Amino acid sequence: MNPDIELVQRCSDLLWTAERDCAPVALLTDDIPALDQQTAYAILWATFNRRAAPLAGFKLAGTVRAAPGVDRRSYGVLSAPQRLGEGPGLADPRRFMKPCIEAEIALRLGRELAGPGHTRESVAAHLDAVIPALEIAGTRYAVSPTNLADIIADNSLGAGFVLGEPVAWTSGMDVRQVEVQLHSGDELLGRGIGTDVMGDPLLALAWLAERLAEHGRAVPAGAVVLTGGLVASVAGIAGRNFRGLHGGLGEVRVSFSAG
Repeated sequence: MNPDIELVQRCSDLLWTAERDCAPVALLTDDIPALDQQTAYAILWATFNRRAAPLAGFKLAGTVRAAPGVDRRSYGVLSAPQRLGEGPGLADPRRFMKPCIEAEIALRLGRELAGPGHTRESVAAHLDAVIPALEIAGTRYAVSPTNLADIIADNSLGAGFVLGEPVAWTSGMDVRQVEVQLHSGDELLGRGIGTDVMGDPLLALAWLAERLAEHGRAVPAGAVVLTGGLVASVAGIAGRNFRGLHGGLGEVRVSFSAG
C-alpha cells in the first residue's frame, strides 16, 4: 500500500521547518503511533526534495555492532550543502540540533549501483575511492528518537559530514582491516575497525542498494556512502577540534566554533 501523500507532506513540512529554523519538534510517533517504515522513508525523501540541493550521497545507521537478531539498519540522504568541506575546516555547531560526531569509512561510487543481490565482489566493481569521514549526526526532534520509524523520517539523524582526501580504490584493498580512531586534542575518544560494519563495509553498501531498489532508486555514480559510525557518538562538540585517523587511508579533521 502506498503511503498517504497528505500525511507524508505534513510530516515532512514539520521536519523541514525544524531543520531550517533549528527549532526542534515533537516525535512524529507521538501523534502517529502506527507510523511505518515505508511512510517514514517517503517523509525522508520529501524532506530531501525540499532542500532543493543536489544529492551528495547516503549515510547508513544501525550497521555497526548490532545486537543479534535485531535489525535497526536504515539510511539517510545527504545533500551537497551538508558537506562541511575537505580536510581541516571550521564549522558552526549552531547550524545543527543536538549535534554529535562519528568517525566512519566512506565509499565513493565510480558507476551506478542498482538492484538487490549484490556481493562483496560485485559491489567492489562499482567503487571509485575510499575516504576517511566524520559525520555530524543530529536530530530535528525535541527528544532523541528510539522508534525506528521516527529515526528514518529524521533522515536517520544525518545532518552533516566532512571528508578527507580520497584514496583510489584498488582490487587489493581490504577496508575490513582499516582501524579508525577518533581524537579530540590529545584525547583518544574511541576506536573501531572496518569489520564492525556488518562484517564488511562493502556489504553495507550492498544492503543500501537493496533497500533503495525497494524504493525504485539506486546509488548513483559519484555518490559518497558513509557506512556507519565506528566510534560511539560524541556530543558536546562546540569549541572542540576532532581528528579521525583511518589507518592507511589517512585522516580527516574538523573544528567547531564555540558558538
